[in-house]
Amino acid sequence: MEGNRLTSAALTAVQSATVTGLAKALLLGQSGPAGFLFSVDVAGWDALAFLSLFCTVGAFFVQNAALRRSSPTRVGFLMGTEPLFGFALGWAILSEPTTPASVLGAGLIVSGSFIALSAERRP
Repeated sequence: MEGNRLTSAALTAVQSATVTGLAKALLLGQSGPAGFLFSVDVAGWDALAFLSLFCTVGAFFVQNAALRRSSPTRVGFLMGTEPLFGFALGWAILSEPTTPASVLGAGLIVSGSFIALSAERRP
């Protein structure tokens, strides 16, 4: 992203529009037009607005702004370990079960990320 004319805000807008469009297409494909008809009270809309704006769009913006100032390897490390953090938090907070395959996958993600970081440090 360094030197790219696309600003972090513009990139965040593209990401948000893409996620919105894909979510709408998936909902329409699975439920048809009736999928857009639902009843939610004001508290539900408030929760949706908070989660959408702060937890998704805000996080995308902060992430894009930070990634612009980092090296490609470090960006790959951060983006590559996101599933690991999801796995760890799901296990710790939501008591999600762990399987040998999920532990192996987490180990491979961490190993690959550290190998990439060590390769960047070599002359």
